[in-house]
Amino acid sequence: MRDHPCHQHRPGQHTDECLTGDCGFCGTSLTAVASGECRACLRIVCEKCDAGYQIDLGPICQPCAPAAPTSPAADGEQQEYRLCVFEFDLSCGHTATVAMTGWYPVTVSCCDRLGGTILRGDYRPFASDIDYVRGVTESYELRPKGSPPGSTQVIGRRPRTDEPYPSPYPGIEGSAGRYPARVGATWSLDGSTATPETT
Repeated sequence: MRDHPCHQHRPGQHTDECLTGDCGFCGTSLTAVASGECRACLRIVCEKCDAGYQIDLGPICQPCAPAAPTSPAADGEQQEYRLCVFEFDLSCGHTATVAMTGWYPVTVSCCDRLGGTILRGDYRPFASDIDYVRGVTESYELRPKGSPPGSTQVIGRRPRTDEPYPSPYPGIEGSAGRYPARVGATWSLDGSTATPETT
C-alpha cells in the first residue's frame, strides 16, 4: 500500500495536494467534486466514498464505516460483534490505522521492513509488534451467531513521528520511534524466490 498524501503531515493540516489531488480510496480527482475528511483514516475522500456523519463515529468514509446492522432473524440466534478502528504505533516504524472485529491483536502485518519468509514462491512479511494503541471508533452490531469475525484490514499507514529512545530500565525495550528497532532480511525456507504478485 502506498502512503497517501493525507498521511504525510500532521492530522488536520491538509495541503493543496490533499485537497485538490485524488480521493484517498477510489482515485477520483477532487478538483470538481465535493470532498470531506474521514475521522478514522484521516484521508480526504470524494462524495461517493464518503459515508457522511454518523452520531457515534462522526464524519467517516465508506471503507472505514462498519457494516449496517443485520436485522434479527425470527428463528436464528443473534450475537453482538464489536467493530473497531484502531491506530497502532508499530515496531516497524509506522503508525497503522486498522479496521477489525473484536479487540486489538498483539502483532499486525504492516510492511516488509522487518523481513519475511518465502515458501513455494509465496512471500509473507514478519508481523510488527504493537508499541502503543489508540482507539479511533467503536461500534456494535448484531450478526447471526457463529459468523466469522472477518479479517484485520490495514486502511492507512504513515511514518511514526516520535523519536526513538532507549528504555531507562534494564531488560525493557525502548520505543522504535520513526525508524524500526531492527530491519530484517527475507528468508527462503525452500530455496524458492518470491513471485511478483506476493511481494
